[in-house]
Order: sequence, then C-alpha cells, then structure tokens
Amino acid sequence: MNLFGTDGIRGTYGSTLTDGTAFLLGKSLALLGDCPIVVVARDTRKSGSNLFSALAQGVYSGGGNVINLGILPTNAVGHFTRKLGGDYGIMITASHNPPTDNGLKVFDRYGVKMCASKQAIVSRMMENLSETEISREKVYEPIFYDIDNIYAEDALKAVNVKLNGLSVALDCCYGSSYKVAPLIFSKAGASVTAFCNKINGEKVNVDCGATCPDFLASKMSQSKCKLGFAFDGDADRLAVFENGNFVPNNKVFYAIAKYLHECGKLAGNAVCGTVLTNGGVEKALSEMNVNLVRSAVGDINVFGQMAKLGLNFGGEESGHYILSDLATSSDAIINALFICKIYSEKGSIFEYTKECIELPYAVKNIALNDNNARLASETSLTSTVARISALYPDCRVVLRKSGTENKVRAYLEGTDADEAMKCVVATFAQDLSAKK
Repeated sequence: MNLFGTDGIRGTYGSTLTDGTAFLLGKSLALLGDCPIVVVARDTRKSGSNLFSALAQGVYSGGGNVINLGILPTNAVGHFTRKLGGDYGIMITASHNPPTDNGLKVFDRYGVKMCASKQAIVSRMMENLSETEISREKVYEPIFYDIDNIYAEDALKAVNVKLNGLSVALDCCYGSSYKVAPLIFSKAGASVTAFCNKINGEKVNVDCGATCPDFLASKMSQSKCKLGFAFDGDADRLAVFENGNFVPNNKVFYAIAKYLHECGKLAGNAVCGTVLTNGGVEKALSEMNVNLVRSAVGDINVFGQMAKLGLNFGGEESGHYILSDLATSSDAIINALFICKIYSEKGSIFEYTKECIELPYAVKNIALNDNNARLASETSLTSTVARISALYPDCRVVLRKSGTENKVRAYLEGTDADEAMKCVVATFAQDLSAKK
C-alpha cells in the first residue's frame, strides 16, 4: 500500500496522521542510506513541533542526521537539500488544508519530490517497522543559522528583479511565509504591506491565504498597493491580485508562458499544464505556436512530464507554477517575484493576457461516504466520464478521486458545463438514495 497521496502523506493530526507516522518515515529514510542527512522544515501548525521531534527521533534511530531549517516554505526544503548536500528533505505541512491537518512532503537529494516507485518502497518499510522506540521526550535540534536571510538572498538571485517604488500587499495566511515573504520583498526594494504575517498555527488558511482570495482583495481595496500576492500554508500555492482584482490562475499561467516565449527562454516551445488547465489557455498558447501538454493533477506529475520532455515551465490551475530554471518545485514567493518582473516590464497583467479567454467551466467537490464511495473507483469514474461525455459531446469531463480528501473532484468544461455538472452530482446522489 502506498501511504503517499497526491502530494505527500497527509491527514488529520492525531488520527490519520500521528507522531508515529513521522517517526516511521524518518527511520525508513535513514535505513535506506548510509548515515543520510535529512533536511527538515515546517509550517506554523501547532502539531508541527511534535511531528518534527518524532521525525528526528526516527532519523536518529535509523542512523541518520537532521538539519533543521525551522519555519520555511516547501520549496526551501528542496533548495537546501541540494545546497547543503542532504540526502532527503521533508516538509512538515498540510499545505492549504485546515489547521487540524498536517502532512509530510518528501524530497530526494536533487530537491525533487520523491517519485512514486520510491514512495512505494518507503511505504512498505514504514508498514514493516515498529513505533515502539518513539519517546515522549522532545528533540530540540537547533535551527540552521541565518537560514531566512540565506533563502531570501537565493530567491532574489534566482529571479534578479528590482522592485524599487512598487507597492505590494502580501497575505501570508499565518503560514510558512509569515516572516520570509515580507523580508524578500523588502530586500527587493518594494514597499510592503503584509497581512496575517504572524505565527498562529490555529489560523493557517482560515479565511485568508491563496484559497480565500476575497480577504486580500478587500484589504487591497483600502490601500494603494498595485500588486498583491496571497500564499497558502506552505507557500507553494499563489493567488495574484492587480489593483485589488484577482487575476485568474489560468491567466497567471499564460502570462508566465507568454513572457518566457517572448524572451526566447521557453524550452521546447511548450509548457506543461494538467487535465484541469482551461482550454482557453491552450487556444491562446496555440496562437503563439506554443504547445500545451497535459499531465495528471499534482506538481509531482507536472515536474515529471517537464523532465521527460525537457520543458522549463509548467503549472496547475490551483496556483502552483514550476519555473524549473529557478526551482525544482512550486515556490509561491519566487513565482510572485517573477510576476512582479513581468509587471515591471510589460505593464498590467490583465492587459498582457487579454487574448487568453477562459472557456466556460464548472467545478464541484463531491463528498464521499459509505454509500457512494464505490463510485470513486477508477473503473466507475471512467464509466461516469464516458456516460456524461456521450450526453454532452462538446463538454470536456474530468473526474478524479482527491489525493488529500475523501472527495471526488469534478471539472467540466464547455458551453454545457453547468448542465453536465447536474448529471454528475445526480449520479452520486442517486447512489446515496439507493442505499437508504
């Protein structure tokens, strides 16, 4: 059984994800190498310190060593695993999930998220080990000296942008970017107005951050900030705002692709999206003779497709963007700096992307339970897609089981998307009523 979901091991802390899970992961990774070095960071969730302690115990019991980065964004783990010569990297976070959740994202020595085959090996090792060695005593591993400033300097060197005179609003959502994001933008010369930039693990992603764009939009309406950026708990997801208006993620994706293309820096004259990338993006890209290739959802899948095809840009509609010349996973702060670069050179993001017009679409997250869970099997979802597609032949239908929640995520695109979505919802509702 593979314990890893779409993006690491994730669950509700204390039930589906425990200190024992972290201990077993740490020990398994340590046993895979010869005195390996494991680089670890976390977000601000209250459970993070307990998970770090258990993880470190596991690494030590397996003969490895730990470098503690403290509270930093997810991509910082991949970055410093490479930079410091680590063998593995682990980010303790549940990303955009509620504060009661937590998780473990694993990187290899190249700063790339662990591939599926290695995940399966680690999962089997975890299942065959015992948690009996775990201690109640805390592990106090000192934080690597001045790591915030080192990361800030590396991020600025990667993007190479000066923001003197630019007013920027940041929503740090009480997460891993709470300190380092304002630091980076200030070092770049921007005038920074920061919100939710404190450690408060009980408020991570609660009515703020990249998954709640209304918060920063309302704050920007009361300020003179030109650009705004909202991050999620581990700062791998980005929401972009211009003059208080939310810039759709598909337009952000298109803006980056267009800019790289115009600068002659788009490898392979192609970009990688996912099955959820809007067809309007594909159409606008094709008019520039840029090809859109699609992967399954998840930045691991996007990066894998990029590596296979030799591409240097890819991303997801959720707000994850991988600029692989700058980072090996989605880094929302680096991506925000890159958007600032585009804005400073090209002007309004809305104007720059005006030819990218989204096709009509509908999105729905359908909760699963004991009655309708069988419909989430791969076979059943494929059958449902075929049936809905036959009823609405001009509609692109994507149904997938969530890798992080007990839900089916439905995405339908086309002029009949809303009507087709009613059929999808009815399918699960009918199965529920049939069981009553």
